[in-house]
Amino acid sequence: MGSVDNLGSPEVFRWALDVQPEWPCSNAIKSGRDAAHQWALEDEARQALDLLPSEEREKVLRFYHIRDAKLSLASQLLKHCAIARTCSVPWAETIISKDQNLKPCYVPANEAENQIEFNISHHGSIVALVGCTGKDLQVGVDVVQIDSSKDIPKVRQEGWSSWVSTYEVVFSNKEVQDIISWEPSEPLDGDSLLKAKLRHFYAHWCLKEAYVKMTGEALMAPWLQDMEFRNVQVPRAAGELSIIQEAHDWGEIFSDVEIWRHGRKLTNVKMELQAFRVDYLIGTAVSSLAASLAPYKLLDLRRDVYSAAETG
Repeated sequence: MGSVDNLGSPEVFRWALDVQPEWPCSNAIKSGRDAAHQWALEDEARQALDLLPSEEREKVLRFYHIRDAKLSLASQLLKHCAIARTCSVPWAETIISKDQNLKPCYVPANEAENQIEFNISHHGSIVALVGCTGKDLQVGVDVVQIDSSKDIPKVRQEGWSSWVSTYEVVFSNKEVQDIISWEPSEPLDGDSLLKAKLRHFYAHWCLKEAYVKMTGEALMAPWLQDMEFRNVQVPRAAGELSIIQEAHDWGEIFSDVEIWRHGRKLTNVKMELQAFRVDYLIGTAVSSLAASLAPYKLLDLRRDVYSAAETG
């Protein structure tokens, strides 16, 4: 982790964690004012919460929905784990701060300590974190779960063009037209066609979100519509590939997107779009073409995270 390649650019490590198998709720309560507190009484949840500082623990337990509490808890644990492992500091000293853009960061106690750049995202039941040693690179990540069953009724009611145009504040005019007019390479119809078009839409969304998070700005950045992605391809899920993928988790990777801003092609950012399971896309953005991207690693809480806390 955090190794330096032959070009002198640090390697970017990439993690993913599925919260559902880690903390399956044993009770029927999924949401409510006290739902998170009741969930926190379960052994597995309590063990994880005990690893957080009191203020972070209280923030997790304020969520109305248990699913959101789980994602928040996992996000905090992965941040602490990344700092502990990359910067070689005890778990108790992995203090999470915020920079001028309110982006989570780690400020070493002294200049001699290792530094880390990281970014985190979560959606569905997946939390993803990317990071690297030092502060020479900026990194961004976005994970999106495509819920066709939720989107298709809205698309049918509004029409595809109208539904896409709802998001025109996020995309350039060319991107909007590309998304509206895009057709899959194989003939499809009905729900199958809409699912393919939605997957292409979210490929655009995921790439743009990862890029914006790399810069530290929000999706309402004033230059958002002046930046566009061209040649966006949709990576296939593992189950769609002819080769056997371990546990059918990791699918295709797409990395040939073109980034244009104010009419000029950018050549100093490396981007990658990774298909995960059937319905997830994970976008990565790094502020150097020389950066080496490690493959995503699906973490196990006890093996990978708790061990870091115990070592510290």
